Amino acid sequence: MKKNELLQLTETDKEAIILGDSNYINGKGAVLYNREEYKDAMEYYHIAAAMDNVQAISNLGYCYLYGRDINQNTSLALAYFKIAALKGSDYAAYKLGNIYEVDDWNIKDPEKAVYYYRMALSYILGEDNETDAILEHDELQRNPSLCLAVGRALTPNGIMGTDLRRSYQFLLHAKRGYEIALENGDEFYQDSLAEVEQLLELKCFDEIRDEYDKIFNYVYYGVGDVEDDE
Repeated sequence: MKKNELLQLTETDKEAIILGDSNYINGKGAVLYNREEYKDAMEYYHIAAAMDNVQAISNLGYCYLYGRDINQNTSLALAYFKIAALKGSDYAAYKLGNIYEVDDWNIKDPEKAVYYYRMALSYILGEDNETDAILEHDELQRNPSLCLAVGRALTPNGIMGTDLRRSYQFLLHAKRGYEIALENGDEFYQDSLAEVEQLLELKCFDEIRDEYDKIFNYVYYGVGDVEDDE
């Protein structure tokens, strides 16, 4: 689309709106976003958000947070992420945790970071949120950045307190999630995978590494077995 040319919805777009198919509209926005056509992407996100599409609401948060073809606006980003998080988006809740954990936006607040990381986990793990049953939840792998953040936060001196068993399991899911993303062509995650691999090699995990690697490798990579050694 030429600069300053107004976006024209296609007949299929209009049909999707009439039928309430917000996922289609949000998906059109995602395609445009990946092409770096951010202005038009946001138009689709706004329409999908008006149709109560939670992912679109979260996507608007990303656009405002990073200033995608608009003025960067942390306040609006937080507003959209919080709306999406309250509607059950683990991605939005994770991003809020990340925003409050780091110094990038000058609103660092570790307590809020932990609050939103726990919220994100509750949406995925449900009643298993505070148990040692993390390894069986492969749905964690669709949000590897959350797993990395929580796994790191549970290491010694992390903001969530030390829990090495939970930490290692989250990091294993992060590793697998990033591997899947890279297999799908998302090269952006190469550095994140390298960070996870470094964390998994920390000496604090030496006593539990074999225990969890054996199970994880068997379940998610089809390598080895989980029978006790004779």
